[in-house]
Amino acid sequence: MSKTMKDVNLNNFYALHKQECDSNYYLQELLPLMRNGDWKKVQQQQVFFFPNGNKVQFLDDEWDLSPFSPQENAKILFTYHGKKLLYTLVNELKSYVLARVYTGHKQIKIGSLRTLVDDLKRVVTCMTNAGIASFSQLTDEKYKEIAQINNDIFTSDRVLASINPMVEYYDVLPFSIHFTKQTRKKTGVQPASQKQHLTIPPRIYTTLLTQYSTDVNAVIPHLPQVEAEINRMLNVKADFKMYVLERFRRGLIKPPFSENKTMDIVRERFKQESIDLIDNLEGEHNSPGRWMEIINEISPGLINIAPYTKSKKWSYDVFKIGEQRFETIGEFQDWLMEFDMKGKALCLLLSGMRVDELNSMHPAYGAQSYKYNGQTIHIFTTRQSKITKGIQTEEDFFVTNQTGHNAFKLLTTIPRPYLNRISDNEQTSYFASIKQSYYLRKIVKANWSNTLSQGINKWIDLNVGSLISAEDESFLRISNPSNTGIEAGSTFKFTNHQTRRSFAFYMVGLELMAYPQLKKQLSHLSSAMTRHYANNASYWGLLRNEIHQERILQKSTILANVYKRLAQGGIIAGGKGKTLKKLAGSKNYFESGEGDRRLAPDYWAKLIKNGKEHVHAIAPGMYCTNAQCDMRINVALDECVECEFDFIMDGLYAEGKRLAAHRNLAVLGEMNDLNHNVASQLVVVIKSCEKILSDLEIPFKPIEIPENIKEMLIETVAE
Repeated sequence: MSKTMKDVNLNNFYALHKQECDSNYYLQELLPLMRNGDWKKVQQQQVFFFPNGNKVQFLDDEWDLSPFSPQENAKILFTYHGKKLLYTLVNELKSYVLARVYTGHKQIKIGSLRTLVDDLKRVVTCMTNAGIASFSQLTDEKYKEIAQINNDIFTSDRVLASINPMVEYYDVLPFSIHFTKQTRKKTGVQPASQKQHLTIPPRIYTTLLTQYSTDVNAVIPHLPQVEAEINRMLNVKADFKMYVLERFRRGLIKPPFSENKTMDIVRERFKQESIDLIDNLEGEHNSPGRWMEIINEISPGLINIAPYTKSKKWSYDVFKIGEQRFETIGEFQDWLMEFDMKGKALCLLLSGMRVDELNSMHPAYGAQSYKYNGQTIHIFTTRQSKITKGIQTEEDFFVTNQTGHNAFKLLTTIPRPYLNRISDNEQTSYFASIKQSYYLRKIVKANWSNTLSQGINKWIDLNVGSLISAEDESFLRISNPSNTGIEAGSTFKFTNHQTRRSFAFYMVGLELMAYPQLKKQLSHLSSAMTRHYANNASYWGLLRNEIHQERILQKSTILANVYKRLAQGGIIAGGKGKTLKKLAGSKNYFESGEGDRRLAPDYWAKLIKNGKEHVHAIAPGMYCTNAQCDMRINVALDECVECEFDFIMDGLYAEGKRLAAHRNLAVLGEMNDLNHNVASQLVVVIKSCEKILSDLEIPFKPIEIPENIKEMLIETVAE
């Protein structure tokens, strides 16, 4: 199987640092010095090796491993909130990290190393507060003591996962281990209740999906123009940058930097390099290109081009994308950043993948498709090769739709002109800073993911409204019962993690016809996902499991709500609904016992998992409990009204169908296109819907069937 870019970088890292025992740098060089207590010498030792010659020394408070993991935050900090940790403990912590890297049986991702250190720094702080100056002083009793004092820290599974492996590395550490592997049971620490990521409320989710889809699809025909205009903008900015810096070097203008303090930084750096700052280009004879290299390394902000555009030399044509016009570079960049955001958001919203997966997608291979039973299945993949139909063995496929593919096309088009100008043979990242056009640079996931959530929150606030309404509050409490502190009037904060949870929730909700407003955006995706999973029936990834669990939750909630309505004396229509009502009689389902269990979704969830109960939607608010029911596409309401398997909770769909049938009856009658069969079908729909409304005790005005249509029906019967 093709390796991802992240896999290649990780393999390169371990190829440099993990050798056999007789040549292992940590075991042969560093560990003996540590065990001899020669920490002064240890501090000066290089601990990691880079192909470009960069060094990371043991004494450094920051171990920057970005060259080996450019797509994530790979800077490991050994300070805690900017403050230094206890000398002995930080040395032991660093040695533990090195032991994991140089002697571990498995490759640990660099991002995981950073997380490991972050978690252990909290433990180290607690140890220091308890007067424990070394891990060698930590025993089971002392661990339990500090865990109970710092319950909020030690409830985390991550803390256990970070400290327990230390026991396994006892023979390659410079300190002794006197504690055993820890569990919550040992420490008596109760786990913190884990909160689900919030589901995005329908009001916000629908607007995001609808508006972003409309905007992105509209720009797809103009992608060549987008790329051409970006190149033109970058050319203007590059020429202007060279112009002002050259004039500055010649001493013809004041420092062209956007901030006064920048000049001090620039001056000091050139002094360190022994290069004249104002050199009239003389430096090009001795060190060609070095002057500009230093400027690019510092990346000082430059003055705005806007005041210069009034001159003929720096004026430029307006930027055009389709019918849109942008008078200034600033306006055009704002548009690019907005559509870059919309492209990323749609990729997440329309696939259920996480930011990590989106960050790993190759521009050439990320969006692919295949045919299955005549339907085109659109796929996002983190593989860096062409996909072939077959068995999926890991979660590197994510089903999407055509709009998702369009979003990815836009997402790869916008940064392409930037990436083409950035020298990087290793392709360390597929994302570039759109805002920065003087000093082009790639950006890692930590940068763009934060910008993405900030941009979406700003868009929601301006275009939808971020204050939680009473309807939002009700929805959030139902869809996220474990979350507290959700109140109307507070601000809803979008996070990137919510896209996956929302994807699962609304895909299942669409199946159960709870969100017909999302049918246009998600129906094709839903059927494509069903077929893709059928083609890969043996593989269950995290996303598929999440959707499956969400399906069980929503179906069990529907069945529990049926009995809650019965318990409260409510009305349910449909054959099964009326039967249940008779069986319930005056029985109080709130009393403990068999009936009381039926009010809990957990009760129904177990039965659904075991195949002992079934429910599917046949229309909004109308459900069938017959697994063999074939009435899922064309619903015949006259058959559902008294069906022994159906229960009807809501009359909205029936009222809509009743009014539509009445309207069609009138229109066809006026156009003389009404025949016996059509008239009969429409009248049956009207009468069936009125029966449902009547059973639900919903007030309505019966529709009077005109005499000429009644006669037509009588004639039909007579025939």
